Amino acid sequence: MHVLVTGSSGFIGGYLVDELQAHGHLVRIISREPEQLLEDDGGVEACHGDITRPETLRDDFDDVDLVFHNAALAADHGPAERFHRVNVAGTQNVLDACRSAGVSRLVYTSSAGVYGFPDREEPITEGSPMRPMNAYQRSKLQAEHLLLEQEDVETIAVRPPLVLGPSAPAAVLLLSRLEKRKLPFFGSGENLLSLVHPRDVACCLRLAASRGT
Repeated sequence: MHVLVTGSSGFIGGYLVDELQAHGHLVRIISREPEQLLEDDGGVEACHGDITRPETLRDDFDDVDLVFHNAALAADHGPAERFHRVNVAGTQNVLDACRSAGVSRLVYTSSAGVYGFPDREEPITEGSPMRPMNAYQRSKLQAEHLLLEQEDVETIAVRPPLVLGPSAPAAVLLLSRLEKRKLPFFGSGENLLSLVHPRDVACCLRLAASRGT
């Protein structure tokens, strides 16, 4: 299958490209920086494209069977308009490119952040109330609604929790503070936190595309 991955240079994106290649898919990636494009090698085809500039996506989606939309601006803080421009308007541009190229299926990497920060110690399910509490979380939920409320392109949204693994920004910060002995301690030490390795997220995205669940 010929697949396109947005956000391939990101933390999850690199694992996703490796996962797709390992299962025999022909992978195309897009990048904003032409000088950083990978050479076509080992099933990876690199193209120039920026999801915030729809004119750059015009030919990137041709002859693609499936799109993994992984590109996003992820941060706890920042101007709401920046998150909207990348995560919402950028997703609309990806959707429009899929429509123009006749791509029938898209897998969207959302976030468990759409549920906000629940104040009850109960497991979150797909049916839990969605209460995003910051601009990033709200933008991911808006992008989900944008995709799931249209019928032209079949869409699957995957909501991973905090992704932790080698080179993860959160892991680097954690290790840095541990080294400096400046890691704050909150509560009783019995707090529960959902974590997932990026390799498992990549596997989940691939399986979601093949099984539709």
